[in-house]
Amino acid sequence: MTCIHRACRALLAIALPVSMVVPAAAGAPFGAADLAAEEGKFAAWSVRHGMRDAFVEFFADDSILLRPDPVNGRDYMRAQANPPIVLDWRSSLAVLSASGDLGISTGPWVSTSKADPAAPAGHGQFFSVWQRQSTGQWKVLIDHGISHDKPATEAKLAAYDLTGQAAAAPAGDAEAGFAARTVAASAAVAYAEASTDRTRLLRNGRQPINGTAAIATYLQSVPGSWRWQPVKQGASKAGDFAYALGTYTWQATDGAKQQGHYIRVWVRDAGVDSKRWKLAAEVLTPRPPAPAPKA
Repeated sequence: MTCIHRACRALLAIALPVSMVVPAAAGAPFGAADLAAEEGKFAAWSVRHGMRDAFVEFFADDSILLRPDPVNGRDYMRAQANPPIVLDWRSSLAVLSASGDLGISTGPWVSTSKADPAAPAGHGQFFSVWQRQSTGQWKVLIDHGISHDKPATEAKLAAYDLTGQAAAAPAGDAEAGFAARTVAASAAVAYAEASTDRTRLLRNGRQPINGTAAIATYLQSVPGSWRWQPVKQGASKAGDFAYALGTYTWQATDGAKQQGHYIRVWVRDAGVDSKRWKLAAEVLTPRPPAPAPKA
């Protein structure tokens, strides 16, 4: 999410006291829809107790936020005051590994002013990688988001449980292959080969870009060369879900240059493609432009 924005339309869930947020029992069934429900608890906590307190409660000890460089999310939020907004959100896409240890949840957020609830609301999308802790609790491992105009329609939840039926493969294979293909061919080719109808890209100022065709259209609007460099990667025990945090450089054809960070989630599953890693979701966050030199 962004610094003070990360939510969506109010969830119907009611925030539970800390003592009632309990881990799932060992071996209990847990699916992608349940991960979306965990996201709902997180959002409800934000509405009831404030954004800062919710982030501290639901972030893992080693969580990461982009501000714009990576920082420890829990430590960063502890040092903040609760902002004067009501921040709410809900998941519209959730994917869970077959081993039940990693997942992603992304969807719309909405922020409203506490002082003036009638003031125009802020809107955008959040992007959260969740990890099951040794205690059994689910915590946010990596979190970021974008802002955009109010969406015309309300997206419904799409929840996907990976089957674990595809052969496990090193998580680094996905990133390395994608980066190499981008250089050897083009970003358009790399995304076309990596994406599916389920793939979601998040870009600041734009509504979610969903599916191979929409991604191809988007790439036509940003011609130029792309370079990717992962700095942190991880994968599920089942070897079917991988995430990467890294840096990117985009050199536009008109000479403009943009640098920043990306977060990417890959899946490898018989229900998607049993032989290759496929891109599930991605978010970019550009670095702010350098200040102009003083005259």
